[in-house]
Amino acid sequence: MNNDERENILNQEIGKYIKRGFRVISHTETTAQLIKPKKFSLLWAFLWFLLLGIGLLVYVFYYVAKKDQAVYLEVDEAGKVKVT
Repeated sequence: MNNDERENILNQEIGKYIKRGFRVISHTETTAQLIKPKKFSLLWAFLWFLLLGIGLLVYVFYYVAKKDQAVYLEVDEAGKVKVT
């Protein structure tokens, strides 16, 4: 399989991740690194506040500790996409 075919397979896979909210950080012909930033939910913050009063602090600590989701895609010579 040549590099153009591998790049097309990779671009199709990247498109799937972009629809789910990921952003491309780096991209080569056969690899890509994507990241999905964490989101702060005002709804959950408000519900925690109503439920426990100080629950808002619990949610803020949870949000601060949460990490962005990262994905590394690689297309091997057989055309198979490896996700790590």
